[in-house]
Amino acid sequence: MSVLTDATKQSIQALYRDFLTAKDLKPRLGQKQMIAEVARILNRMGDASDSPIGLIEAETGTGKTLAYLIGALPVALELQKPLVIATATVALQSQIVEKDLPALLDATDLMLTWALAKGRRRYLCPLRLETALETVTGADALYPDELTLVLDADERTFVEHLSRAWVDGTWTGDMDQIPESIPETVRQAVTTDHRRCQGRQCRSFSVCPYFNARETWLETDVLVVNHDLLMSDLKLGGGVILPPLEDIVLVIDEAHQLASTAADQFTDQIRIAQCLGAIKTLERVLAAVQTQLPSDHRLASDLKALPADLDRLGHLLAEWGRETLSALSDADASRFGFQNGGSRYRLAIAESFRPSGVDNVQIDPLFAKIRKIQEWLKSLTTDGEGVLSETDAETLNEQLGLAMGRLDALPRVISGMSDASPEQTNARWIRVGQDVRYATPDDPTDLEYWVSPMTPADALAESLWGRIGGCILTSATLANRGQFDVVARALGISEYSSLCVEGAFHYASQGRLVIPDEAGDPRDESAHAGRIATYLNRRGDSNAGILVLFTSWRLLFQVEELLTPETRDVVLVQGSQSLSALLEQHAKQRLDGKTSILFGLQSMAEGLDLPGDLANEVVITRLPFQPPDDPREATLAEYLKRHGQDPFTELSLPQATIRLRQAVGRLIRSEHDRGQVTVLDRRLVNTRWGRSLIQELPAFQMEG
Repeated sequence: MSVLTDATKQSIQALYRDFLTAKDLKPRLGQKQMIAEVARILNRMGDASDSPIGLIEAETGTGKTLAYLIGALPVALELQKPLVIATATVALQSQIVEKDLPALLDATDLMLTWALAKGRRRYLCPLRLETALETVTGADALYPDELTLVLDADERTFVEHLSRAWVDGTWTGDMDQIPESIPETVRQAVTTDHRRCQGRQCRSFSVCPYFNARETWLETDVLVVNHDLLMSDLKLGGGVILPPLEDIVLVIDEAHQLASTAADQFTDQIRIAQCLGAIKTLERVLAAVQTQLPSDHRLASDLKALPADLDRLGHLLAEWGRETLSALSDADASRFGFQNGGSRYRLAIAESFRPSGVDNVQIDPLFAKIRKIQEWLKSLTTDGEGVLSETDAETLNEQLGLAMGRLDALPRVISGMSDASPEQTNARWIRVGQDVRYATPDDPTDLEYWVSPMTPADALAESLWGRIGGCILTSATLANRGQFDVVARALGISEYSSLCVEGAFHYASQGRLVIPDEAGDPRDESAHAGRIATYLNRRGDSNAGILVLFTSWRLLFQVEELLTPETRDVVLVQGSQSLSALLEQHAKQRLDGKTSILFGLQSMAEGLDLPGDLANEVVITRLPFQPPDDPREATLAEYLKRHGQDPFTELSLPQATIRLRQAVGRLIRSEHDRGQVTVLDRRLVNTRWGRSLIQELPAFQMEG
């Protein structure tokens, strides 16, 4: 059955025509192509045997947000399904909710509702607020351990401020609506997560900002989420936070970031110190529960056995840490990647770090017993047994939830670390808080164990693509040489439609690609830093807005040290202040007619909008290949080699191509922009693969 009826087609055409008329805009060929393709793909949602997936690359200047809104909304309304839009960041969410959707409705006769969906940590937990108001300082805490909430005087004052605003109704409980910067300790004190949240059993459920917001999400026509929330919902089974996958139309914007976000979400990690602290908390809380229970209670036998089980688990973890430190100390130092004062050791695909005593500790049955006690504590808040007060039950359950959250990944981490199969597909690594050569053998508490899928393909194929009713994935940088096989393979998509849409900009007349004399081979980092500084010192009085992109903090700081005082005076470094404050200062310097140079990493190469004179030049200091010590990338490279493939051409080069295109895309943001992209890495013109990279870039005039 086709959902793209004549009426739906006419609705799409009318939406586009009315919007252009209201905004006094001319139709864009690429935009029209994208609208038609979105509608065509989603039309197949009427076929019960098909779950249509479309991959669309829409270059900057296409107007892709408007295109997928106009193409998807009439189809979603016809199907009576909500349109869920997933963006890369909360900032992009806000842009759609506050700008794009209102503009579309103002210009047309479209009638619909929308909402912005966020995770629990972005909403006040009334129960946690109550607890925070009663919290003593760390010095007076009865049980001072890693889970103890510690607030200083200023933080307590901030909590009291939030409480007054909540009680008098001037604040809805949305953490993003607080104008002041919220201290992280305060945010942790007054928010919760799914592990500690008591859901419908909470006595504050009826006034909970998060659950009240969720009620609106399930009734709205358009729901705007970010990638993290979408992946979090998938990890919980799907349909837990967001509407069921089978009942939505999904658009994933900035889809080139989805694989990385998904891999992060499906990563499991434990730290020995946190696990041991959580075990101590469990022992304390369970002892407190046991003292309140009569000996004939149905949970009494479980509680009696738990202390010994937890003690065995603690000994297992401590011994695993000691075994690991011993093994790492004897390993070849070249196998370590040192970062930020710590060391990171990656397991090869067939390596194993299985704890020697794990067979003697039944972790899953142990956790099942504790979760049974959690569920009982939750029930006391609604139907009670007269054993514990409602407040005590809430407090103890929250502490159990937080402690169990610290241990939740432990069985999966042990399983992943124990897998020595040559066909296993996880990246595994161990991080030590200090150089293992100087670590104390009997103090393993600073060890972290990580297990992450090399790619999220299998997880997404099972949890998303096999269940979704229909999905459009789009980005300005999604294809490689016009093909989508690389991104499709990384995301686990086997069948899809695809389209590449050209933008509306005339790059040959709007920009230049320049390889200056200072460009060289970046592999000699010290010499390369000197060349970069020389170039920037030369550009320091150019009366230009310049964005300089680095591949590492180390190189950034090296260059900063080599700048002349005059140039350093106009440089603004990422992280020195909030991004909004940084961009505000950058704009002020340009408005005052001064040169302003932004220093940033790859995160500033995506999603940053610097129109006009805010970015007359984008400087690429080094071609953006992934650092060789990234454990996921290194494991995937090893896997490809094992299967007779070249990691450079199959992995490194396609990924660098997308990152470079994203960086270059910061220059031309409108039909009126002019400027140049400067590449200080001569490999772009001196190597065959570099020249292939140039073919993937906008058709700028080329110099050098």
